[in-house]
Amino acid sequence: MTFFAFGLNHETAPVALRERFALGEEAIRHLYRHVRLSPDAEYVVLSTCNRTEVYLFGRWADVHTLRAWMAERAGTAWPEPASFLAEDEAALLHLLEVTAGLKSLVLGDAQIFTQVKAAYQVAVEEEVVGTVMHRLMHTAFRGAKRVAAETVLGQGAASVSTAAAELARRHVEARSGGSPARAVLIGAGQMGRLALEALHARGFGEAVLINRTRARLEPLAAATGAAVADWSERHRILADADVVIVATGADTPVLRAESVPARTRSSECLIIDIAVPRNVDPAIDALPGYRVADLDRIDTCIGEVARQRQAACPAAQAICRELAQDFVTWVFHQQALQPAIHAIRETFETIRRQEIERHAHRFSEADRRELERLTGSIMQKLMAVPIVRLKDTDPGSIDFVRGVKLLSTLFSRPGCDDASEAEASALTQSRLLTEPARPEAPARPEEPAAGCPVTSPRQGGEAPVR
Repeated sequence: MTFFAFGLNHETAPVALRERFALGEEAIRHLYRHVRLSPDAEYVVLSTCNRTEVYLFGRWADVHTLRAWMAERAGTAWPEPASFLAEDEAALLHLLEVTAGLKSLVLGDAQIFTQVKAAYQVAVEEEVVGTVMHRLMHTAFRGAKRVAAETVLGQGAASVSTAAAELARRHVEARSGGSPARAVLIGAGQMGRLALEALHARGFGEAVLINRTRARLEPLAAATGAAVADWSERHRILADADVVIVATGADTPVLRAESVPARTRSSECLIIDIAVPRNVDPAIDALPGYRVADLDRIDTCIGEVARQRQAACPAAQAICRELAQDFVTWVFHQQALQPAIHAIRETFETIRRQEIERHAHRFSEADRRELERLTGSIMQKLMAVPIVRLKDTDPGSIDFVRGVKLLSTLFSRPGCDDASEAEASALTQSRLLTEPARPEAPARPEEPAAGCPVTSPRQGGEAPVR
């Protein structure tokens, strides 16, 4: 099992390609429910306006399966030159830096933290994450909070939405004519709400809100003093607007060139499209009196914010590296525990089965089902105490080694050679965590005794305990 991070983002692919691979929540849930990966695979899919990425604990076959599904859905081959793939520590570090805002279009964008949490929540609801990904995602959340608290990366909070509002402000200041600036916002989702707040903070006194569902706009309009227009008015209103920000969840353009009216103002109208897939027909950019700015153009307008925050990057990256190493240590800890945990579970389960079979003739089928449930519950509670205690022990301490040794000895079955090989395995794992790497290759361990539940791994290797 390997950690992978792969996909497309604003650093590797233009918006025209990213929008083809963008996934809404419904599509992601369909993926979770219908695409079959390795039995022990765990993963989270993140799709935002700037990236569609997968964070996977699985196998290479799972990477190929997921990329093939996304390519088929996009109707094109997987764009190898415009994608990225990271493994193991590099994949862990990528996820931590994405969550902390270090990989965002606007450096330090706080919105990505909320987006990663939402993506994780969907994966949890669809039951495609287990112990390893739960731990990794919460490590990423902890890292983002530390970066926000311990560095200045997020000072003067910016996001794509606020960058769009800043671009709008500059456009209005540069125009000729003294008439009041008129802004239009199309879309009432999170991106649109953030854009409206940013416009309001920059002094746009006259704003008009448009959304397919008018009822969603009422609270927003009341809070900001903005006017509300019907969805059918979205093209007509462009004739008298100075700035239009479009951020809907539509899969196709909601503003089309053939429906755009002639301008009634002498100044140019700037239409800022911050949605993926794009919500504005690019052909509008060629019409007299109109200019379209999509995410690729916004990228060139936010260099100042990036330069101001660049100085905080080393400290933020150091936090991410520290937490990534802590997570790697935890993974080694889980792997070292696997032989002992497997021995405990197999021994308890064998005894439970033997006793049920011995007395099966005394019970009806309904009683037996209840007995299975009851004894299974008892077994889990009995196992929980030693396993939790051992997991809480420092993996580099002698107590950890002794704990693994004791459990392996107590629960080993005949044929395990007094758990001597389990002891050696635990000692080896402890040394890997506490001693520096040596240049020479380590000696290969002896083959475990046949049938030993303590030291015999499953076919394909043991995955960390769920």
